[in-house]
Amino acid sequence: MAGRLSRSVLLALGLAGCLVACGGAPRATERQRTAAPASQPQATATVPPATAPQDPEFVGESREIAIRAVDDTVGRPIGQALVGLASRYLGTPYRAFSLDKGPGERLRLDLTGFDCLLFVEQLLGLVNSRAVSTQSEAVDQFVDHVRRLRYDEGKVDFCHRHHYFSRWAEAAERAGYLVNLTPYLPGAVTRTLELNWMSTHPSAYAPMREPANRDCITALERGLSTRQSYLPLAQLPAALPSLRDGDLFALVTRLKGLDVTHVGLVRVNGDRVEAIHAAPGRGVMLSEDLARYAAGVPDVIGATVLRPMPNPDGKPGS
Repeated sequence: MAGRLSRSVLLALGLAGCLVACGGAPRATERQRTAAPASQPQATATVPPATAPQDPEFVGESREIAIRAVDDTVGRPIGQALVGLASRYLGTPYRAFSLDKGPGERLRLDLTGFDCLLFVEQLLGLVNSRAVSTQSEAVDQFVDHVRRLRYDEGKVDFCHRHHYFSRWAEAAERAGYLVNLTPYLPGAVTRTLELNWMSTHPSAYAPMREPANRDCITALERGLSTRQSYLPLAQLPAALPSLRDGDLFALVTRLKGLDVTHVGLVRVNGDRVEAIHAAPGRGVMLSEDLARYAAGVPDVIGATVLRPMPNPDGKPGS
C-alpha cells in the first residue's frame, strides 16, 4: 500500500513535529521540500488548558550558541543579521519531529539541528533579542520571542502550538514580526482552502496518540480554512527583484488539506536570489536559484513572501 503512495504524500506524512512540516528533497536536480498547514479556525473549538509554565529546554550547547549569535550580529540590520546567521549554520543537521521528543509539551530551543520552520523561527527570535544590556537578558528575550512565535498567546501546549504555516505567519504578522508582501507583488493570486491535514493523518503525529490532543486538533480543524495569497511559479521570477536579504519564502502546495510544504530565507547575491533552508538528508543548505528550486519541488504551485520587521518587544509597532 505504502509503495503506491506518491512521493509528495509520503513526504507530507513524514513532515511533522513542529509548526510547519518539513520534508524530503526536491526532484533530481534540486534538493528539498517540506510541509505545513495554517490559519485561524472559523468555528469555535474547545482547547484544553495550557500546561503550567516551566523552564525552557536548551538542547546541547544551544544557550551558548544563542549568546554568540546575538553578540556577533549586534548593530546589523535585521535582514543582514538573518542572512549572516543562516549562512553560519550551513551544514547543520536536519532534525525532524524535534518538538515531540518527550512526554508532554515543553518549550524546546535547539540551535544544533533544525527542521525548516524551526530554523526560520529561531533565527527570527535571535535577531529580535539584540537590544539588551547583558547576555542573560538576550537569552531571556530569545526564549520569550520563540514562545510568542510558536504558540497561540504564548501558551506552551500541543493544542496551542501553531501547526500550520499560515496560522504561524498570521500570528507573527499580528504580533509585529513580519509583513506579508505577497498580495502586493506582481502576478499574485488568492485561493481559499480547507486545512485538515493533521486530523486526516493522525497516525503521522506522535502526540495525536493522546486522545485529548487528537480531539482538540479534530475540533480545531472542523471548518478551518484560509484565504492564501501566493505567486504562481510562472510569476515568481518577475517578483524576485523585489526581494531582500532575510525575507521569508514559503512554498505553496496543491496537496489537499495543506497550505505550504517548505519554508526558508532569501539571500540576495548580486543578480541571484538564493534560498537558505533546512532540508531532510541535507541539513541547512544553500539553493543558488530560488525560482528554479521552487519549480523542482513536487506538488508546489507557487510561493508566498514575508518580510521580517524589527520587534524587540514582541509587540506590534515596537
